[in-house]
Amino acid sequence: MSANFRERIDAADAALAKRFWDNDDIDVLLAERSALFDEVLCELWASALPEKARSAMALFAVGGYGRAELHPGSDIDLLVIISRRGSYSSEIEQFVQSLWDLGVEVGQSVRTLRECGAEAKNDITIATALYERRLITGPEELKARLDKILGSARLWPTPKFFAAKLQEQIERHGNFENISYGLEPNIKNSPGGLRDLHTVVWILRREFGTAQVSELLAQSVLTEQEITWLVDGKRFLSWVRYGLHLVAKRKDDRLQFEYQRELAQRLGYVDTDAKRGVELFMQDYYRHVLALRELNDIVLQIFEENILVRGRKRRWPKIEKINDRFQIRNDYIETIEPNVFAHAPQAMLEMFVVMANRRDVAGVRASTIRSIREHLHLIDDDFRNNPEMADLFLQLLRAPYTLVSQLTRMRRYGILGRYLPEFGAIVGQMQHDLFHIYTVDAHTMSVIRNMRRFRYRTANETYPIAHHCVKNMPKVELLYIAGLYHDIGKGRGGDHSQLGAVDAEQFCIRHGLDETDTELVCWLVRMHLSMSSIAQRKDIHDPQVVHEFALQIGTQERLDYLYALTAADITATNPTLWNSWRASLLRHLYQETRNFLQRGLETATDRAGWIAERRHAIAEQLRIRELEPEAIESGLALLNDDLYFRYSAVRGAELINECARHDLQAGPLVVVRELLGQVTGENVTEVILYSVDRPGLFAASAAALASQRLAIFDATIHTTGDERCLNAFIVLDEDGRSIGRDLPRRRAVKAALSEGAVWQAKSELTPLTRLPRQTKQMVIPTTAELQNYPGSTTSSLTVVTTDHSGLLARLGAIFVELDISVRAARITTLGGRVEDVFEITNLAGERFTDAEKIYELTNSIRQSVDQALAVSHNRT
Repeated sequence: MSANFRERIDAADAALAKRFWDNDDIDVLLAERSALFDEVLCELWASALPEKARSAMALFAVGGYGRAELHPGSDIDLLVIISRRGSYSSEIEQFVQSLWDLGVEVGQSVRTLRECGAEAKNDITIATALYERRLITGPEELKARLDKILGSARLWPTPKFFAAKLQEQIERHGNFENISYGLEPNIKNSPGGLRDLHTVVWILRREFGTAQVSELLAQSVLTEQEITWLVDGKRFLSWVRYGLHLVAKRKDDRLQFEYQRELAQRLGYVDTDAKRGVELFMQDYYRHVLALRELNDIVLQIFEENILVRGRKRRWPKIEKINDRFQIRNDYIETIEPNVFAHAPQAMLEMFVVMANRRDVAGVRASTIRSIREHLHLIDDDFRNNPEMADLFLQLLRAPYTLVSQLTRMRRYGILGRYLPEFGAIVGQMQHDLFHIYTVDAHTMSVIRNMRRFRYRTANETYPIAHHCVKNMPKVELLYIAGLYHDIGKGRGGDHSQLGAVDAEQFCIRHGLDETDTELVCWLVRMHLSMSSIAQRKDIHDPQVVHEFALQIGTQERLDYLYALTAADITATNPTLWNSWRASLLRHLYQETRNFLQRGLETATDRAGWIAERRHAIAEQLRIRELEPEAIESGLALLNDDLYFRYSAVRGAELINECARHDLQAGPLVVVRELLGQVTGENVTEVILYSVDRPGLFAASAAALASQRLAIFDATIHTTGDERCLNAFIVLDEDGRSIGRDLPRRRAVKAALSEGAVWQAKSELTPLTRLPRQTKQMVIPTTAELQNYPGSTTSSLTVVTTDHSGLLARLGAIFVELDISVRAARITTLGGRVEDVFEITNLAGERFTDAEKIYELTNSIRQSVDQALAVSHNRT
């Protein structure tokens, strides 16, 4: 019998799946799949229980199955009502076992009527599941008795039910950090997901006895717009969830990357010149989620304002009139009369200006939010081009309190996207990578939030330079405008910085900013990536690099604005990006650029003179330490130009002195020390290796540091004419922190690096581990590009590929095979993407200039890394 049932279910599911991919109505598919299992269960019930038992028991579908919303991977949740405990237990077990034999995931409970009432009273989750019951088979008399028990107003009075579901949702949202726009959202449980929709329906049904949209509309419980959100959102998320279960071939409510791409393709989303199909698909998803969260918030707020007050001691509302349009009622702002926005559309902006100038407004009353939605059409071109509206928006940006809260509300209520259509285009816009973990609009709000936080006194401890910059800005609103527009050009194709600058200019002109302010905002939008790019990809200890950057900056004011924008942008893109190394890089670039600006940009940079001066200062320090002249000359040869730029005279002398006193015949010297940052948490660890040079030393060092779970962020490699090597590495642990004063770990690092210094580097000795799941779905084809810059004695090799453990060791082994000598390395990791720059020469110390040789080495790097990634990708 089981085989026949299984074949029947499989055949029906296959037919339903085909109809799904042919875009059949999702509600029909869900209902038909539920009906299919109703039939199967009735037949199994009849075969497992005698007629006498069936007349004394009832079988109910509960939960999602009770709603007749059975997805391909959904559990079959059942309730068996029995007359007394223990009756027909073996027959019920046989029935349940027959379902398990079919491979059906079953969640079942067997209860008496009394037990149903008692357990529903004690557990809101059980009560909610029982409220969604549907009789599959059994006596109507039992159904009527259960209806009476569960229908009692005393079981879960509406205020108590509402409070319990509200708390349940708060806890659930907390599990997802209240983020609706996660990279891999949970369709069911993430904020704005199906469970939020169910919560609305449960509360409406409990209060009004129905969740039928026609009745809710007739009773003015929900507006037409809210009904649309409810119906469209439910259909869309159900559609996506059904497809997700099909492609995952199991119950899985998390939209993982691999499923996003397959679903986007199979659901008909195609790539355009500006956006990939998966990005279009996820933008649709996020916009439905935003609407459902808005619906959820409105309904819950209405009920909080009206239901929770029942039973409380009556008190007169606290009302404060603000002006002829608004008043504060019990800490929430509202319009004084319903037609305020119709008569005065500017009030839709004025309301947020009022809230941003007070600290005592908790939010907007639901009735006013609904009124905003009804009048959004009034925000048209005439509205946008009205100087009064421009003035109100600038007042908001200059307001002292809660700016981000007000902008976020404006975004959610649809005002910001109507007032700034270019912003409306990026609502829900995602980028399908591991670097950007939020949608563009959510990221933008986070950027401005960071800018606001820089003003606080506490920011002086964690972001001292940003705090200083923001506190000294003559017009901080210009920074907010740049933050609002820095990514607004994304999703259109082309350079988003340039596209955003065009939009920013139009905004500034429309809002009456003068030419100087307009030019600053547009410059910031165009340049918003430049500071982080230079800090991470160039040698910012080289005065020539800093001087060129200072020429681009021009003034201290621009430097302050750009630093604050850069710091806010990095920390809002991905929490893992702002680590101690990036903080120290930006701090150094800021301070050195400021020094150039103060000295005067017309002063030429004399690199040779600067190095000679530092060399002389170090030699003086060594003479003070009573080092012999021959030892001084030998020690000075250990430092290359990069290290002369990087080390102070005192630090350089200390290192040379330490090397001079070390006997290389006894083995290499390894020094581990902390480089102190300006604030706590900005420290980095420097590891120095002084050794006899040999082929593969960089690869061996990289492998040794990786074995200690340390990531290399910067490396300077220098070999003297007498085959001594001084290599300096900047490393951080897995959490992006220095290893501090952890003495056992320092000893372990020294031992590993000392051992690595005598290890023979071979590719097969640096195997890649299995790639993390997310990284597997975002593998980046490796690119390798070699350039020879004028005035440089090395060739610059840039390798872009997927981040993975052991990468540097593998690259080092490849360099050995290709007779490449590494002179310096700058390591940049952006989410799952690495952009590593190596300064290289051949073994004779010469740059690579032959086109055929350049092609050979870059192609070999691409093929070797991609082959290793393919092997790692296929490991389970």
